[in-house]
Amino acid sequence: MTKFYLRTTAVVILIILVFIVFGCNKNRKDRANENAIELIGKQKYAEAIKEFSTIVKGDKNYLPAYYNRAICYSFLNKNREAINDLNFVISKQKFDEEAYLNRAILFENQKKYKDAIKDYTHLLTINPRNIQALHFRGICKYYIKDYAGAVTDYSLAIKYGLNSSGVYYNKAVALDCLEQYPKAIKYYDKAIKIDGKLERAYFARGIANLKNGNKEAAIADIKQAEKLGFKKATHVLKEIIG
Repeated sequence: MTKFYLRTTAVVILIILVFIVFGCNKNRKDRANENAIELIGKQKYAEAIKEFSTIVKGDKNYLPAYYNRAICYSFLNKNREAINDLNFVISKQKFDEEAYLNRAILFENQKKYKDAIKDYTHLLTINPRNIQALHFRGICKYYIKDYAGAVTDYSLAIKYGLNSSGVYYNKAVALDCLEQYPKAIKYYDKAIKIDGKLERAYFARGIANLKNGNKEAAIADIKQAEKLGFKKATHVLKEIIG
């Protein structure tokens, strides 16, 4: 029988954090920054970039404009430009946690997993309980085949309060890769309990059950995955049932 190894699909979204200056004595830069932020809200990213660029042209040290422009670049898939802006913010040692998190996410989106891990690790020295950084670092470790490291990060994210089908599913997949099938099944169970329509979790649990010697449970799970529209399920069922 063909061996099937289900990999995680890392859908990573940039954390949007915008800086707004409050108070009665706002200067022209602050007002321009707020106007550009409104353009972000309207998804007019190119226009917002022009506004932020005008701000930094007048004041090269106005960090909120660099930060917010990086967000706009990321939405336009201009990751290099976004990283350059975040590099500048980080070089000034401002907005540390947010800037490192967003830069790590951009590295991850570019499949530069070791660079992303470095930033997530730095962020976790600032805030060891940052569950997003732990979860995302776990994903990066998974992709460089550090499955045990990934399990550790997922476990810490769960311990500190992350309760989502995604983190349970990702932990199960990493355990699967370590051939710890009973533990993997336990976490597929948790993912499915949160999201009963998570078809890839049914499929992966079915494969784990098969490897664990429970053919009947495997067939039931893979049939459920097929019912929910998971494309590989039909082919695998034919192989199992004959």
